[in-house]
Amino acid sequence: MKTELRNKTKWQQPLWQDKLILSQVKKELINLPELINFEEIKDLYQKLEDVYAGKAVIFQAGDCAERISEANPLHVRKKLSFLKQMSFELSALTGLPTLTVGRIAGQYAKPRSQHSEIHNNIEIPVWRGDSINQLEATPEARCNDPKRMLLSYHAAAETLREIKSYQLNYSEVVQSIWTSHEALLLDYETSQIRINSQGSKYLASTHWPWIGIRTLAPDSPQTAILERIANPVACKIDASVTPSFIAALCRQLNPQRIPGRLTFIARFGHMHIHQLGSLIDAVEATATPVLWMCDPMHGNTYKTLTGNKRRDLSHMMAEVSGFYKQVRSRNACAAGLHLEATPHPVVECFCANYHPTEHQLNQIVCDPRLNVVQTQILLTHWKELQDDF
Repeated sequence: MKTELRNKTKWQQPLWQDKLILSQVKKELINLPELINFEEIKDLYQKLEDVYAGKAVIFQAGDCAERISEANPLHVRKKLSFLKQMSFELSALTGLPTLTVGRIAGQYAKPRSQHSEIHNNIEIPVWRGDSINQLEATPEARCNDPKRMLLSYHAAAETLREIKSYQLNYSEVVQSIWTSHEALLLDYETSQIRINSQGSKYLASTHWPWIGIRTLAPDSPQTAILERIANPVACKIDASVTPSFIAALCRQLNPQRIPGRLTFIARFGHMHIHQLGSLIDAVEATATPVLWMCDPMHGNTYKTLTGNKRRDLSHMMAEVSGFYKQVRSRNACAAGLHLEATPHPVVECFCANYHPTEHQLNQIVCDPRLNVVQTQILLTHWKELQDDF
């Protein structure tokens, strides 16, 4: 990993213009009630231990970037119904209980490869997620505003209330829905660290935080957060990760070798997934219990001739195949799928029955998402791979 290059990006942090307001917002965030309590985190650990033991599988999915405007009962219920429907179908296919995890109640910040973009011949800052600036393509909307972190907190709180209500109303058929998001925005995440009665620190903004490949380094502040919290944690990995580096991550993030503590989410792309095997071998050599998940979306993102993002389901299926075979052939834990998917009948990813136009691709807010039918195809593919082993 080229740490010196990642440092030049300031670890994907926004430049806040008003430091006084930033200080006031952080003080308010610190004093707000915790969103997630430690007992819930302990319960998730037990579920992840079952996954490590081969007694369950994970379905983790949701939007590329959540919108604050969608933190209302109508939108949240649709997402929850989708998550549970796909989980039920995965359980029916695999014969295993499914641990249901949403990219939800906190996925309001996004890493970006560019600092700015051209809109109507004017250079403006990129949209970094609703917790930082606004989507509207104007210089004023794209100004980084620390007060938006408070909006994100309250949107997450409202979403969590809907999740609890949903689970209560369908308690006979619905198991827990766990929350996850990328622990990216340092000013927000550090304000949400709490201490339990035993003196352990935990991240109260989500059950299961992960860090992305752009902030993955031994000395990154995001890695430091994962290192010192008691939550189960995850890291996205790709072909830039070396065997020595992933072994060091195991020692740094799971020194006590606790099953369920550490998950690696592979996002190599179908052309590079063959490189995963050496990383699995390096982890196995440390005797660290690790859950391996497949994110077949991000490594298979390309640009069309007009500059729009394109994802093909055939590439995703190829990556899932390569992932599953390498993990299972080494008797490691193939824990499940991590997807960007939506209950809405969108046409954003290519496959036999869906061919988005350039206009449709241009309307995508962040990254192309799978629709219900495409998600079902990937779940069936997972089951077929399972049958081969």
